[in-house]
Amino acid sequence: MITLDVEQSSLMRPPRAIHPKGFEFGHSLGKPNDKQTQMKVLQAALLELPERQEPGNIHETNFPSY
Repeated sequence: MITLDVEQSSLMRPPRAIHPKGFEFGHSLGKPNDKQTQMKVLQAALLELPERQEPGNIHETNFPSY
């Protein structure tokens, strides 16, 4: 899961989730047409798949170019 609302999302206890820090609602992958940042967010989310995590634990991620 890629979420901007950490509080609400943690209540659902997703098995794996990231929170792109500083992103605005409606732009969970980054700004429109910013393919480089969008790909970084997707890659960060995909890297969470093989990791065993506690449900509801949402990792905060930073993307300096955003």
